[in-house]
Amino acid sequence: MIKRLAVLVLLFVLAYAQAPQYGLEGRVTYSASYPWGRWQGSNTSLAGAVTWDSGSGQMGGRVCVDLTRFDSGNPLRDADGRGVFEVNKFPQSCLTPSRLNLQGESAVLLGTLDLHGVRREIRATGTLTKEGGVYVFRGGFATKFSDWNLNRPTLIFVTVDDPVEVAVEVRATPR
Repeated sequence: MIKRLAVLVLLFVLAYAQAPQYGLEGRVTYSASYPWGRWQGSNTSLAGAVTWDSGSGQMGGRVCVDLTRFDSGNPLRDADGRGVFEVNKFPQSCLTPSRLNLQGESAVLLGTLDLHGVRREIRATGTLTKEGGVYVFRGGFATKFSDWNLNRPTLIFVTVDDPVEVAVEVRATPR
């Protein structure tokens, strides 16, 4: 009987000791350029679930983006992008977050991004605000095609510049 009670107490303590869980949804936007201009493409398929201990900053979970869903307003450019990502072999990109450090509203998100079969640590800087009962992270990072073994797109001998800016807006709703 005492063993059962001890197990129940332990389960109760562990249930409350776990970091809060959040469902995620949002948007990823890239900004790219070439010598004669700049453009953006957005993707609203960002989704996942994470745990976050606001005291320690520790995070767990996973958030993914469907790489077939970027929209730049130019269907030919979007088709080229799907070719660059090789979406038939690598249909999604996923982030495994490890920490979210805060100083006021300033935030630094650390994690491992898996893109095109390559896993790399990333550091996204931005802000974290609370809007009602929902946390909203707005931030981004710069990256290069070569970091992910991707070939830079070229059209009539004009190559897209490196780096590419990546911006995210993520809404985290408590579960």
